[in-house]
Amino acid sequence: MVRAFAHVESGGKNGFGSDGRPVIAFEGHIFRKYTHKAYDKKYPLLSYPYTQKAGAEWKTNNKDQVAAWATLESAMALDEDAALMACSWGMFQVMGFNYADCGYKSVQSFVAAMRAGEKGQLEAFVGFCKKRNALVTALREMDYVQMATIYNGKDYGDYDKRIEKAYKKYSTPVAKAGGQSP
Repeated sequence: MVRAFAHVESGGKNGFGSDGRPVIAFEGHIFRKYTHKAYDKKYPLLSYPYTQKAGAEWKTNNKDQVAAWATLESAMALDEDAALMACSWGMFQVMGFNYADCGYKSVQSFVAAMRAGEKGQLEAFVGFCKKRNALVTALREMDYVQMATIYNGKDYGDYDKRIEKAYKKYSTPVAKAGGQSP
C-alpha cells in the first residue's frame, strides 16, 4: 500500500526531479492561510483563496518542477516558513505544514529530510499515517474512499480509484523464472 501511495503521489516516479531536488507542488491557498492573507493583493499568484482542486493559479505555479521551485523561491522571499509549509514534498507529497505530525521539530528540519533522500520521505509519510488512526484503519481495511478523504480531503477526485489500481498493480505476485508465482 505504501508503494501504491508513492506511485500515485509521485506519478510513478521517485521523489526527486531530474535536478536532484525533491518533487514539490506549491499550494497558494495554504500560503495565504499561514500569511494571514497579507500577500493576496500584491502577489495574487502566490496567495489566493481555494476555489477548486488544481485551479488556474495552481496549474501556473506547478506546470513543471522548474515553475514549482521558482514559485517556492518567490514565496520564500516573502515568508520562508509559510512558503515551506505551503508545499507538498517528495514521493508522498506530504504537505510541509504536517512537519510536526511527521516527527520533525520544524518545517526546516522536515524539508532537510525531504531533500536528503527517499528514507526521509518514507519516514515522513509513515509518521503522518501514524498520527491518523482513521487512516491506519482505512489502510488495514482497504477502504480506498476513506484513504482518499483523509489524505487529500473531500475534494479528492478519483484518488480512491487510482490508489486501488496502484495497490492491485503492486500486490499482484510476479512470476518467478520457470513460470511459477512466489
